[in-house]
Amino acid sequence: MGTTGIGSFVTIDDIINQYSYIDFLRENMRHCAEKLGLTQTYKFYQDNDLKHSSLNTRLWLLYNYPYVIKYPVQSPVLNPIEDLWGHLENRLRKRELSSKIMMKY
Repeated sequence: MGTTGIGSFVTIDDIINQYSYIDFLRENMRHCAEKLGLTQTYKFYQDNDLKHSSLNTRLWLLYNYPYVIKYPVQSPVLNPIEDLWGHLENRLRKRELSSKIMMKY
């Protein structure tokens, strides 16, 4: 999510650990940044969740996205979930869905 909108909607079917989080970033971050029209020097915000602050994640981000800004866990600054739920609800109301399998974005 950025000031120009939101990136891609990605479903996650499993519990995320530090390794799957890095895979998620590797597969989605660049595409979402391009979709939002962000340059290479954008700032990436995340809280201090264990998977975000693990050594492996910090090293991967250091080499791939050096502009990482950390906030405390459950910081109200990083809690735009109500806005995202509203956006998701509006998009889903435009479709007739009966299961996750039918969702195609």
